[in-house]
Parts: sequence; C-alpha cells; structure tokens
Amino acid sequence: MGSNDFSSSQARERLEPFTARAVNAVSELMQGAGPGRHLLTATVRTPGGEPVIAYTWFDISGEYPDVYWYCDVDEVIEVAEAIALGLILSTGSVVLGTSSITGAETVRAWTVNGQALKPNTADEVSQAFGAVLGVPPSAESGLTYQTAYPLPSAAVA
Repeated sequence: MGSNDFSSSQARERLEPFTARAVNAVSELMQGAGPGRHLLTATVRTPGGEPVIAYTWFDISGEYPDVYWYCDVDEVIEVAEAIALGLILSTGSVVLGTSSITGAETVRAWTVNGQALKPNTADEVSQAFGAVLGVPPSAESGLTYQTAYPLPSAAVA
C-alpha cells in the first residue's frame, strides 16, 4: 500500500467521532421528546443535490422512572446514519414533530452548523415551515413551533 492509500480501519477511525455523536444525538432527541407520539426526521443535502432523508416514528409513555419506549430500531439507526452524514458534510437538519398525550401538536428543529447540531428558535422553525409549505404558518392549524432543546453530544465541533 502506498502512503496515499486509505485502509478501512483508517476510515472507521475517522468516521467514529461523527457516528458516536450522531447516535448520542438521536438518544438525546428521543429522551428530550417527552410522552407522546413523535416523528423524527433527518435531512441532508448532498453535494450531488439529492437529499438523503431518514425518519422514524416512536412513542413514549409513562413518567420517569417508568418510561416505556416503542420504536423501530432499524429506522432509528437510519436516522443516526443520516445525522452522521450531515455532520460529516456540515449540512442538513433534524425535525422533531410531537403529538403529546394531551393532543397538542408541536414541532422543533435543529440545523447542522459546521459539524454540530444547533437548536433552532420557535421563530426560525416557524419561518422554515412557512417557506417549505409556501404559506405562512397560521394559529388556526393547532401546530405550535417550539424552540429546540440543546443536544450536548452534538454541540461538540
């Protein structure tokens, strides 16, 4: 092997910090979501222009210490992989939609900023959804945009 060859073990070593941060971020996202039904979506814009999108539904019931989690582990892994790719490429977003046990509908979002996930404010989330939907958000929709909570493991750049 020449000096410019890149072994698979070297590739794993270089990817490990991104993968670990992404897995920890998914764990923190799910732990912070609270009771209810949740949709977690990760979107990454690739250099080729094709977006990579991964999502998972998960349910949380009960209160600490008796919390119950229901999710598809394979989908959760796909979301973590998409977040790792976003951290590597320094582009992308994560959206957490929640239907709480009271029926309230909320949306929070994080944006890849450099190689970290930055929590968006409620106003930033509202503006982004308005741009995507092509209409300004309305109070009648029953959807509340919330400021996202910090993800300590994904803030390390």
